[in-house]
Amino acid sequence: MTEEKYDAIIVGGGFGGIYQLIHLRDLGLRCKLIEAGSDLGGTWYWNRYPGARVDSDVPTYEFSLPELWKGWTWTEKFPGWKELQSYFAYVDEKLDLRKDCRFDSRVKQAHWDDQSHVWHVTSDGKDGVYKAAARHLVMCTGFASKPYTPNLKGLETFRGPWSHTARWPREGMETNGKRVGVIGTGASGVQVIQEIGPHVEHLTVFQRTPNLATPMGQYSLSNQVQDHFKQVYEEIYRRCPTTFSGFPFEWIPRPMMQDNEEERQATFQALWDRGAFNFWLANYQDLLIDKDSNDAAYAFWRKKVGERVKDPRKRELLAPAIPPHPFGCKRPSQEQHFYEIFNQDNVDLVDINANPILEITPKGVKTKEKEFEFDVLVLATGFDTHIGALIDMDLRGVNGETIQDHWRDGTTTYLGMTIDNFPNLYFVYGPQGPTAFCNGPTCVEVQGSWIVQTITYLRQYGITKFTPTCHAALTYKRHIDELSNATLLPLANGWYNGANIPGKKREAYNYSGGVSTYKREIMEEIERGYPGFQRESLRISRL
Repeated sequence: MTEEKYDAIIVGGGFGGIYQLIHLRDLGLRCKLIEAGSDLGGTWYWNRYPGARVDSDVPTYEFSLPELWKGWTWTEKFPGWKELQSYFAYVDEKLDLRKDCRFDSRVKQAHWDDQSHVWHVTSDGKDGVYKAAARHLVMCTGFASKPYTPNLKGLETFRGPWSHTARWPREGMETNGKRVGVIGTGASGVQVIQEIGPHVEHLTVFQRTPNLATPMGQYSLSNQVQDHFKQVYEEIYRRCPTTFSGFPFEWIPRPMMQDNEEERQATFQALWDRGAFNFWLANYQDLLIDKDSNDAAYAFWRKKVGERVKDPRKRELLAPAIPPHPFGCKRPSQEQHFYEIFNQDNVDLVDINANPILEITPKGVKTKEKEFEFDVLVLATGFDTHIGALIDMDLRGVNGETIQDHWRDGTTTYLGMTIDNFPNLYFVYGPQGPTAFCNGPTCVEVQGSWIVQTITYLRQYGITKFTPTCHAALTYKRHIDELSNATLLPLANGWYNGANIPGKKREAYNYSGGVSTYKREIMEEIERGYPGFQRESLRISRL
């Protein structure tokens, strides 16, 4: 089989992969983007479950390129999956992307060739096995592209249709007038529940940990309103990388307890009324650091939710008196009428800590106390985040070392974009970047720009092998741990630290020092001449 040759191979066709394709092509590189789905969009190719929509608002959840945003308008502040797919089609048409893409092809292996200083990549899919080689390999698989389905005994015996939310069938799955069971109350669980709840015959929700969801603040957008606000889009995009979260708002620059009780309550209410992530990431600066401050924010959150849930038992399960974890140390979902669904007489809530699921039966779900019968079963059970998609590949660096062996004792990266012993390999929106604490497109553009600048530097100086040192990677990992340990984050169990996946090493997977600080640190690496990297040059550097 003939192996095609490129300067760069990009894996993944979401925001990250598209950014790389746009900018590496602009440098004159021969590129190939390989995508497992049938079209561009990344997670928004796969997300099509009822109620699926993004939790970042317009205009932060789109590319900051003027040639794109000037010609596009949204219909909602928080776009749904269909509109997001339309946006990616618009980007494709505008920039003629698909000519350099291979769809329906999942990368199975990528092996480093230390003699030629190239990556040999193999993918497989609808059109068979595909082989290509490139000097640079950019992994844009995202942090949540590997769905996690728990090992539920008997799942295969269930007689009705069932699906993980991240693999919802293209033809849909009928829930109207059905008895539906939903396992999980993460972001997709919240969205599914509030979307299908008004239309089902009966809904049973199986909850392990309550979601400390906050109001989305959704509303329709007219073209006229957007045209007016496009006058400040460039300022918004300039501001996003200068804040902690990659959104155009920032922490209140004082400790919470510096304000009196009346002032705090007024501030909380103002943040609550703004919707989006304001109550989380525009709160007082010590929200994620000081327990007393965090408890005060949780008490306000609990009061607001409690006012919306009528049944005392459900209210305590959804908003318990004792916080299940510090507020904001697991990503709060954005909801529209999630809590009101539980006021319906045909909606039950099962605490699987007290009443664990024993097995899935042909008729439904059997717990310790009883068997629930369903027509449809929905698994909103999340993802093996950050490293899951990379671990699934046969990814081999110098001397054939696999990524599984390399990360056996813990994840090590340098700058959250490169991996020691894996030369010329880069990734975005993955482990040890600002990932979970950052607006997605902002993260992609901050990291993507660094990668493009770095590849430009390598080509300028004829460097063909560029590898972070082991010392640099271990030092960076200590930095990640120190940042996390200075907060309340380690007190929560969830996908931020891998605790949602049985057997996965529990560790800090995110850079928690803020986007602005992260950007300064990675730009210092460039300004200092890349002191954390080793470099080599072949005499003949072109493939």
